[in-house]
Amino acid sequence: MSKVKFRNGNVMRISDYYLKELVQLSNWVIDNTETSHREHRRAIGLIKRVKRFIYGTDKTNEINRLINEEQQRGVLFKD
Repeated sequence: MSKVKFRNGNVMRISDYYLKELVQLSNWVIDNTETSHREHRRAIGLIKRVKRFIYGTDKTNEINRLINEEQQRGVLFKD
């Protein structure tokens, strides 16, 4: 099963789960790198674009639910 699907005109479809993963990964990079680091600047640009898409498609509630669900999952050690 494909996670990302391309259609005509370079349109990409991505599931809410992977949007959530992208948001969390970008936030982790922003929090754990210096501001002068290239990946830090790239993550800021990426998170702006992804958040604009999430707000524009009204997926905010679903993405927030998935993030909260993962944070409240039982774990042995908290990083």
